[in-house]
Amino acid sequence: MIIFRSICIILLLVESLLIAAEPTTQTVPPVLESLKAKIGNHWAFKGMVLEFQANQPLTEDQFKAIESLGIRRIAIGNAKGIDDSSIKRLAKLNLEGFVTDGSSLTDEAFRYLATMKSLKNLSFYHPAFGKKGFTGSGFALLIDLPELETLTFAGTSTGEEAMAAIGELTQLKQLSTWHTQQTDPRNLYLLKLTNLRSLKLGNSLSKYDGKPRQPCLTEVTLGTIAQMKSLENIELTEMQLTFPVIEQLSALPNLKKLKLEGVDISTKDVDKLRAKMSGVSIEWKPMTEAEIKRLQDFLK
Repeated sequence: MIIFRSICIILLLVESLLIAAEPTTQTVPPVLESLKAKIGNHWAFKGMVLEFQANQPLTEDQFKAIESLGIRRIAIGNAKGIDDSSIKRLAKLNLEGFVTDGSSLTDEAFRYLATMKSLKNLSFYHPAFGKKGFTGSGFALLIDLPELETLTFAGTSTGEEAMAAIGELTQLKQLSTWHTQQTDPRNLYLLKLTNLRSLKLGNSLSKYDGKPRQPCLTEVTLGTIAQMKSLENIELTEMQLTFPVIEQLSALPNLKKLKLEGVDISTKDVDKLRAKMSGVSIEWKPMTEAEIKRLQDFLK
């Protein structure tokens, strides 16, 4: 018992030292000012975040400045200059949170991301949109990241390959994905994510290939979601629903919150849903006629 207590005390001391190692206040180095760098709070994370833009590749001096800060959460907007070599360099940092918007990655980047063992929160917005070399299949390499809990993947010209790979990440507790080019509304990859607590799904983008549009979020999808017993929070966007379809979610034993954002469903059906699922907080706002028309056009 004494040995066990000693081990626990040592572990707590190590954890406290790691937390203390991250600086509490920082000044943006002059070499990062051209990147419109900021240090402070960010909506995607808790704790101090380095936020900057990278329309061009980072210089050696800029990489060194970023490394010197010791900040464990980075958010990069306008990230055209962030490519595979950038990820290889950034992977050397002890990051727990990483967000990019508009990066120029290929699937090779996942080899480097897979070495970031402290990574907890990863978000890709508009990665390599419309460019060859990025399918998202490399997501499967992240299965060995023990701390990875939260993944966002949105605004991409990839589809089924990426989603199938994400389905291998059984350690995930929170997944948000929308505006991909996935075409299978069943979303069967979700059934593998048995530890998932929070799920946000939005509809797919058109491929503009002359073929009939196949949205990835339809009434069929609800049958899959209704089998995910671990879910506590669900957000659905950009779809049309009726009560007989959405009431399937009443089968989820742990569901606490349901958010319907930009969902075309009647007030009557929402009232019936609230009565059926009285223990669930349901957030919904009626759409205007103009919003319904935009949704209909988007889903064509």
